[in-house]
Amino acid sequence: MPRERPPVGARTAHARGAPASAAMLMLATLLATACGGPESRPASERPAATASSSGASPGTAAAPAGARPPCERTGHWIPCQVRERLQRAGLVLRDTTIDDLPKTGVSPAVFRLGRGGIAIYLFADSAARRRAAAALDTVKFVPASQPLTMLTTATLIENDNLLALLYSRNDQQRERVSDALLAGPPQP
Repeated sequence: MPRERPPVGARTAHARGAPASAAMLMLATLLATACGGPESRPASERPAATASSSGASPGTAAAPAGARPPCERTGHWIPCQVRERLQRAGLVLRDTTIDDLPKTGVSPAVFRLGRGGIAIYLFADSAARRRAAAALDTVKFVPASQPLTMLTTATLIENDNLLALLYSRNDQQRERVSDALLAGPPQP
């Protein structure tokens, strides 16, 4: 009796499962190796944990040499938090200058963002920031929630002790920067 052949394009369970099983095994091995963390690596390849000489509690490893120390979380904006927040929003910051910045009593940090720029003023507290913002021309500097006009110079972003002036007409960039800064400073 002749053996029946399966229809063209159909495979048997054995033929269908063998390549898939090998691929799944290979994928599982790669994932286990890649995601296993330092414990899955041989001891010779693991980074050595060193105790901090600054009196850190046992079990806390010191930052590697040359690494930036973590940004302190004070509950108020500080320069490293602003930079970190904007970079996490996918923005590339380059130091620059902007002519004719308003005088607020605080020196701003000024960055280039693509074709635009941003001036960031950090005050001692939110009351000082409110006083400085009240002195700004409301025709030239509009809040991020309002659309730009022909007379608008910059978008005004205020949060806690931060006052930022974003010089950009790009709506996507305005939204991205305002979302990053209006979320508030990292809390302790």
